[in-house]
Amino acid sequence: MGTGAGGDEKRGEVMAALSRLKPCNLHVTHSWGGGVDRWVRDFCAHDHHAENLVLENIGTPTCYGVGMRLVAGRTGRELGRWLFRQPISETRVRHAEYREVLARVVGDHDVSHIYLSCLVGHSLDIFDLGVPVTKIHHDYYPYCPNIYMFWGEPCSGGCGEQELALCLRDNPVNFANDKSSAAYWLELRGAYVEALARPYVRQVCPSVEVVVQLARLDPALAALAYAVVPHGTSLAKRDSFGGAEEGRRLRVVVLGMQHIVKGLEILKAAFSQARLIVDLSILGGGLHGRVFASRFGVSYLENYRHGDLDGLLAAGGFDLALFASAFAETFCYTLSEVRAHAIPPAARPVGSFLDRVHDGEDGFMMGPTADDLVAFLLRADAQRDRVREVSRRLRALPVRSVGEMVDDYYRLRGDYPELVERRLAAAAGDDGRPGTPEPLQRPQVVLTRGLAR
Repeated sequence: MGTGAGGDEKRGEVMAALSRLKPCNLHVTHSWGGGVDRWVRDFCAHDHHAENLVLENIGTPTCYGVGMRLVAGRTGRELGRWLFRQPISETRVRHAEYREVLARVVGDHDVSHIYLSCLVGHSLDIFDLGVPVTKIHHDYYPYCPNIYMFWGEPCSGGCGEQELALCLRDNPVNFANDKSSAAYWLELRGAYVEALARPYVRQVCPSVEVVVQLARLDPALAALAYAVVPHGTSLAKRDSFGGAEEGRRLRVVVLGMQHIVKGLEILKAAFSQARLIVDLSILGGGLHGRVFASRFGVSYLENYRHGDLDGLLAAGGFDLALFASAFAETFCYTLSEVRAHAIPPAARPVGSFLDRVHDGEDGFMMGPTADDLVAFLLRADAQRDRVREVSRRLRALPVRSVGEMVDDYYRLRGDYPELVERRLAAAAGDDGRPGTPEPLQRPQVVLTRGLAR
């Protein structure tokens, strides 16, 4: 039944008022894509409890914080842009221009919570606004200036000024610029750890292994309290398992950019033997992965759009997915994605794979070396019933959605009901805004028990 023009107008006023009543989150991150960017965009797209804004750096490979850009989290529409007279080369303890921009954004949009995903191009002034902060430990920067925390192998921390100076100078996998000295990075490290310990700052890790690694790095980090909230995925569950039938070679997929930290050297060392055992497909291998492009025994796709992954996995008929990562990944989206397709993963024992992969149950754990990778492929070829059994188990496991992840974050926040009540009270007052016909629905949330399954 129609409501008429007057009813439509009134409904529009009420909906606009409801939108204004929602609390506002500010996400602080970088603008360089990758897993962090995906997490932020996913959160904003699936958050029905609050409005979300994103403050991201404007930068170059040699200067990360030339300025800042504010965008609407759900639409990506640019809301503001600022260029600094004094750029931020990497990250700063204090920066007057940055603080001015941040204070303006928080004040103009009545920001009630900050989700800090990345400090690249930003400053620690974020912690000085009196606004509650949730730090999501997607990586170990800026405690370690090398965002991968990798020098030939995953680092375990404990480096002083001399070791840090050598890393900045000699590490071929070095994320940081050379504009700041080791002494400055140590000063920034100390200020960062102090800021994390403040009572209004909450720590969230996407996997248990991140908590373990942070505790190894520094006694001050070990003293903090952490919540583990695994990421969610927007992929629907489907069965794309190839079947691992007898009488043919296993079909094995390697997903994502090939780079030294992603296990490029391990894969290169194992390749000549691996291609004799299985049919290899490398999807999204990028520029460095071109070394495999013209080799016999491999199918190579340099790039793919994330929206095409469902179709690629469904069409490939893969029996296994290999994860040869060399650095300690805090999470791995592609692990979640192949599981959603019931394709058994096989991973090296490093980073979040240590607590996300349970050998013989929801995947396989390989040894750390190239020889171990080859040995695993031989075992899988000879014991195909084990591969089929893991796929069967994966079909029975639920897929953790982005919505579940977002709700878990709100479950951690004790301020949310209070914020809603405060805004509802304001709406019913004399501020000129129409009241709401019914109270806003509280998010019904339960913290995930099966953490990373």
